[in-house]
Amino acid sequence: MCVSGEQYRRYGGNTTCFHTEVEPGHLLVIDAGTGIRSLQHSITSAGPHRLSLFLTHYHWDHIQGLPMFTPLQYPGVTLDIHGAVIDDRTPREVLARVMGPPWWPVTLAECRATVRYHPLEGPVTVGRVTVSPVALNHPQGVTGFRLDAARSIMIATDHESGEPAADARLRELARGVGVLVHDAQYTPQERRDTRRGWGHSDWEAATAAARDAGARRLVITSHDPDRTDEQIDAIRGMARSRFPKTDAAFEGMTIPL
Repeated sequence: MCVSGEQYRRYGGNTTCFHTEVEPGHLLVIDAGTGIRSLQHSITSAGPHRLSLFLTHYHWDHIQGLPMFTPLQYPGVTLDIHGAVIDDRTPREVLARVMGPPWWPVTLAECRATVRYHPLEGPVTVGRVTVSPVALNHPQGVTGFRLDAARSIMIATDHESGEPAADARLRELARGVGVLVHDAQYTPQERRDTRRGWGHSDWEAATAAARDAGARRLVITSHDPDRTDEQIDAIRGMARSRFPKTDAAFEGMTIPL
């Protein structure tokens, strides 16, 4: 969740959004948490500008920045939204239920930008990047994405390890990846005691996934919003004891692709 305060200054902040420019005027975006608002300062109403948005899932913290994303009101912007079909509902149908009255005054259909919807189906080429989806383990479902260009990154946020089939799919798609971004919201003890089935992993599971996939670097993410900077430092240190090239994700972090 979005957090603020002195004790969260280094790791806290907005909810999840990853982005990279794949060609001039074309941005590839993973998730639309409140972090997506940082993009609007680089997108002008003059346009044209294109965004390809891939959603890992539809929980609030991963889409809550979309209604406030100012470029949706720019006629020169084209937004392609790629998301899973949930209970026979397309991405258009799912988002229409959460972006509109009484929760928000403007619907996606009323936006001045061109918005197009695409159900997730196999690898998609976005500029110079190939985006490959994989179904992982989270309540109501979640999709992980591997991005391949000059380098490779696998994003597995909101994945709870321990479900053999999902773990095998993650391991296979992440094989040989340059950077694995993996959920590590809880400690191993928290998962054993009270958090099993809540949809998140721990640092032991994240480091095991990185080793099994042969990843060169691990970035742990989905930090517990109640975790202070010092506590995340401690978790990163424990993870490094198993996988030395481990970092903890923070707002504004740059991972070359």
